[in-house]
Amino acid sequence: MSWLTRFFEMILGAPRIRPKSSLARPETDPVEDQPEELPAKESEPATPPQPSLQEKAAMDDDEGSAPPVPAASETMRTHSPEISVLVPEFKNDREGGFTARVVDTLKTAKMLDVVSRNVDLNSPGDNPSIAKIVAFQADARAVMTDAGADLLLFGEVIRGGLRLRLVTAEPMPEGRVDAFAVGDELHVPHNFGAEIANLLYASALVAGLPAKETHRAALAPYLVGAAEQSVKLLEGLPEDLDETQIGSIYTHLGVVAANIWRLQNKTGGLTAAVTAFEKATREGRKEITPLVMAELKLRLGVALQELATINDDSVMFDDALDAFEAVTTALNPKTNRREWGLGYLCLGTAYLSRGKSQLAADDCARANTAFDAAMKVFTKEKDLPRWLEVMTMKGTSLMTAGAINAGVKDLEQAAEVLNEVLEARDRVSQPVPWAQASNALGSAVFALAKRTQDRKRLDEAIACFDSALSVYENLGQTMAVDVVRKNQQRAYRLRESMGG
Repeated sequence: MSWLTRFFEMILGAPRIRPKSSLARPETDPVEDQPEELPAKESEPATPPQPSLQEKAAMDDDEGSAPPVPAASETMRTHSPEISVLVPEFKNDREGGFTARVVDTLKTAKMLDVVSRNVDLNSPGDNPSIAKIVAFQADARAVMTDAGADLLLFGEVIRGGLRLRLVTAEPMPEGRVDAFAVGDELHVPHNFGAEIANLLYASALVAGLPAKETHRAALAPYLVGAAEQSVKLLEGLPEDLDETQIGSIYTHLGVVAANIWRLQNKTGGLTAAVTAFEKATREGRKEITPLVMAELKLRLGVALQELATINDDSVMFDDALDAFEAVTTALNPKTNRREWGLGYLCLGTAYLSRGKSQLAADDCARANTAFDAAMKVFTKEKDLPRWLEVMTMKGTSLMTAGAINAGVKDLEQAAEVLNEVLEARDRVSQPVPWAQASNALGSAVFALAKRTQDRKRLDEAIACFDSALSVYENLGQTMAVDVVRKNQQRAYRLRESMGG
């Protein structure tokens, strides 16, 4: 494995098992003895770093995209593998019959502990704004905390069917092909059948799993089984569904199918997810909000990008880029800044992935342009977590370009960018992201020192590796310790070869 591949995967996640590439690659002289990647979370395929669901007031922690993965949140329920689902009485359900039917359906499912009770929770309404959804979810999470629930299923009886929203105990990451997004709603007929009931069960397992991280092994077989049954809906939906129901069902199918890939690393799940998201685009409502359009296109693009990377498929890379560009070109950056910024972040990630796969410096340059656009939205002053994420990606892109191109300009810029990331991290409050940043900066400076034979730069790289190693040793993260120690030893060997 070349040093470029190792560094890229250190930033973006775990290596994938991929067939031999059919794409033409430029001839390169691989540089040996370069830093290794940090270990990714075991048994979970890597996904591009993505921003959180919420606006700044409700964002999740700015954990770096490269593992090691930090310990589970203190709010996670660890006492039982069963997912605790709170179901308030559905709005407009005068006699409670629709609520009872859904509750009774879920109570028959395994690994769910379903409780129904009266809860004073207002609906965000039809086609709600991000602000209204964030406020609704905050109120729902307060109710969940009081009830000790992992998941809340909020239902409304509307004309033509039921509208269901799943609210998780903690904000979900956005743009992940295997996770529900802030604007997701599941619309089903009043008299939904067994196929839709199974999809609702699978969706509840998907949404509740992050709160049960310590019980992943126990829950995974049930989720995969429910997902495999749900995917059969791609062969044909029940009759008499309206366009809104069709679009929402296919969207949920895509997320559910992607969890087969996440949990078992089976690319068939990704393929089914792409099919589902494409069907949601073609057969769902044509008049949808910018939020719904962006979330659907971003997840479609991420799924296509993952498949393109696995299969070295240049056509699929183009399709992924088209999906992301649809978001950036269709949205107004003044009225839909958040979605516009997310589109550029994902677009840059896709260009970077293709640049690494094909060793294409031009794609790295395009990635940097996209990341610069994303930082117009995710600024250091107003959105530090996302700014750090975009800056880390930009540093990686410059590092990749520096490996492809002769000279040192790109490597020097990569070191500058990653140094800004390290300076903006806090070692005390978030030691893991700080150590990730220190190791990444060390890798960039090491590459620069090796190319220039600069002893001062090499000493800087060694200091970065030393600092990262100290943090990982204190936290007992043995896999990361092994990797960073190897990086440290490589730097020592280079120093010996320089005569010191």
